[in-house]
Amino acid sequence: MVGWMSDSDGKTRTKDKYRVVYTDHQRLELEKEFHYSKYITIRRKAELATTLSLSERQVKIWFQNRRAKERKMNKKKLQQPASSTTTPTPPTAGSSDSVPLNQVPSVDASVKNGCPGKQNES
Repeated sequence: MVGWMSDSDGKTRTKDKYRVVYTDHQRLELEKEFHYSKYITIRRKAELATTLSLSERQVKIWFQNRRAKERKMNKKKLQQPASSTTTPTPPTAGSSDSVPLNQVPSVDASVKNGCPGKQNES
């Protein structure tokens, strides 16, 4: 058998291996559990497996894969700021180093003087 086929039980067959395609409900419940705790207890794994009609092995492997995904995302997030140092980002409205708008010199006033960057000293 070459290529892949989809079975009616939600599994995709590639050669001799099956890959489980989780339903939206299963993924949602697994994600909720993951956000509660990244490591699942034996008792909770059994409960989830029964509730979601999965094997305990599938639940265990889902958690392993999800932790790997989390590590990968965190690693990518840590590398992003280092690569974006060439383009400065403007301060956010709530940051402590931003100047209140009523204290920022008006651009119009300096342009009227004919000398950008200087205020009228009269």
